[in-house]
Amino acid sequence: MNDVTLQINLSPGDIAYAQITIPALVKAHRASVYEILAIVDCCRPKKTKIVDPDRRFPEPEFRQRVDKICAIAEELKAKGYLDRIVYLHPDNSLQPILSRKYLANWVSETHDYGGCALMAYLAAFEATTTRHLIHYDADMLLYQAPDYDWSVEAKYLMDKEHKVVAASPRISPPFSQEKNLPDAPSLHEDRPLVPVEWGWYNDWFSNRCYLIDKEKLNSYLPLIQGRLLLEILAVKYLNRGYPRSPEIMLFKRIGRTGGRRLNLKSEQAWLLHPTTKPSRYIELLPQIQQHILKGQVPVEQRGFADINLSAWENFLAKSS
Repeated sequence: MNDVTLQINLSPGDIAYAQITIPALVKAHRASVYEILAIVDCCRPKKTKIVDPDRRFPEPEFRQRVDKICAIAEELKAKGYLDRIVYLHPDNSLQPILSRKYLANWVSETHDYGGCALMAYLAAFEATTTRHLIHYDADMLLYQAPDYDWSVEAKYLMDKEHKVVAASPRISPPFSQEKNLPDAPSLHEDRPLVPVEWGWYNDWFSNRCYLIDKEKLNSYLPLIQGRLLLEILAVKYLNRGYPRSPEIMLFKRIGRTGGRRLNLKSEQAWLLHPTTKPSRYIELLPQIQQHILKGQVPVEQRGFADINLSAWENFLAKSS
């Protein structure tokens, strides 16, 4: 697997948990990858119709948080969890390259209309030197059985099917047997699924976690062209949802033209993700992660990709 890089996004929003989540993600793939890379987003989102950076990301607090996440990244590297770090600073030389190659110079903002990362995801494609890239957001939680690596299986299956550009493990804990329901990646999938022997195909490209074949991705570049270009120009002119998120651009460029993502059927790996991170979640995260690493979850959590904190509180209370 020397043509695979493990890449993790970091930003000031990840300070509270990065030192808990990243070591676990690294341990899951270290034996299978050539390099482990962190992209650290040091850029402050610009003002949009729904984001006021002076209120959500005030200075000098934002700069202090940037310094903190950079220090955490360097500490993780010193401990051997990261091999290389790429820092995205405002107006650095990488962003014009990303804008030109991936977005045809139509978008240059570092973040999308909701204040979420944009260029940081594209930077991962450009900064990695291998054909394949395993990506995680830093807040992802992964169960993976011993002596199994979901990316190895996914890469093998992707190489067999030209239209499959990306793959992921199950996006939620398995639920079919426990809840006596038909199997699926989750109980809330809102895109059409095509069942295949080894999982399901769909046309949505989530930023949370994926294995992507960059050679296949390159055949779709730039992402902004055709119908999507007209849409980008319209939302920019009308100030409605501009800039679009990387997920939307990947979906509308790749998914609309036949590219697919494979969601693996194997129950030997699955994901969970916190949509919000209140102080109670951060307090319980070490316990939650330890149970996930063992494949243990509340029954209410099965089939759902987003953390059900109240279910975990009850589950942990009974487990103690």
